[in-house]
Amino acid sequence: MSRRALAAICLAFAFAAGPLCAAPSKPPYELVRSLHALQDQIVLGNRTARIAVSSLAAELATRLLSYNPSVWREPRNARAIVTYVLSGGSPRVAETILASGDCAPQEKTLVEAAVAYSEGHVTSARSLLANIDARTLEPIVGGHIALAQAALVASKDPYKAIELLDVARVLAPGTLIEEAALRREIFIINATGDFDRFISLSGDYIRRFRNSTYADNFREHFSDAIARLNIAGDSDQLAQIDDALSSLPPDDQLKLYLMIARASILMGKISAAEFAAAKAESLASPDSTESGRAQLYDGAAQIFTPRYARGDDMLDTLNAAHLSREEVGLKDAAQSVSQQIHEWPQVDARQPLDSAGAQPLPQQLKAVIQSSDATMDAAQKALAESDSLEATSHE
Repeated sequence: MSRRALAAICLAFAFAAGPLCAAPSKPPYELVRSLHALQDQIVLGNRTARIAVSSLAAELATRLLSYNPSVWREPRNARAIVTYVLSGGSPRVAETILASGDCAPQEKTLVEAAVAYSEGHVTSARSLLANIDARTLEPIVGGHIALAQAALVASKDPYKAIELLDVARVLAPGTLIEEAALRREIFIINATGDFDRFISLSGDYIRRFRNSTYADNFREHFSDAIARLNIAGDSDQLAQIDDALSSLPPDDQLKLYLMIARASILMGKISAAEFAAAKAESLASPDSTESGRAQLYDGAAQIFTPRYARGDDMLDTLNAAHLSREEVGLKDAAQSVSQQIHEWPQVDARQPLDSAGAQPLPQQLKAVIQSSDATMDAAQKALAESDSLEATSHE
């Protein structure tokens, strides 16, 4: 961790610290800013800050409860409690303020909504926030409210959620609120099938937030999302994916393409798997572990196509020394599938095919592969258990 990042953490704790027996010297809204400042370090890639947030939030709970209840009549202080709770702070603080009767009347609904949302009372939180326009609030408060509103409606009205996440992003640029809003919006948009916007916003995230401590989580979900897309060799779509990743350093591109190739094999999306594996092979150093993995995924993808013989050759020449035990299992399972394809029965040329029921060759091959449940189960199991491509790719 850099000295600058460490200094930011120390400053946040120093700002919140002080003798617990003494009256706090700063108003609550200033105290809560220290939590937001620490959270924004997360966007810059400070993993220590991410760990320290919960400790600071707990420290702030003690400090906030030590104020004279009259301070909560000030709207700025009451709104600070809203952002504190929605930032992962203790809802007990807000409940104590509400019970005191000193909460600013115009802010009471926001505080109640923050408590309901934090405690998982979805119906109550949705009702309390239904008529609140986040754009009329102070930006940091509005950003938190819009983020919560989006989460509450996403399952029932994804388009409304997208609209609210756009509001959150505009209100709090460069903060953890914007990073979280963009990350969530990307995958809601993906679920709606809007490929162009999904790729465009993914490119924005990769360019602006690739250092975030949540970027690993984004990469994993992005790879799965690409694998689930209906990409049937569409060169325009593949070019857009390539363009979205092009701003990353080569090593990061390599990791993502390997993740996409692996996820695509699991999803049976052969065009995406071939594309990603080929990109990974072009980025990997010769005779490296990454090169071996790329060749494995490329070869496994090829056996689902009319070029299955080429895939078999790739798997035959693959240096198993670069593979984990599970990956060797995948290689064996893929070669078993390929062997079945080689044994595809000949069709009697004198017998006309029923054109209505005929399937393109790739679908025929896929049907043959799927007919061997044991082989496919082995392939799926080997892939599912293969070593993580990135040690920090899971939250």
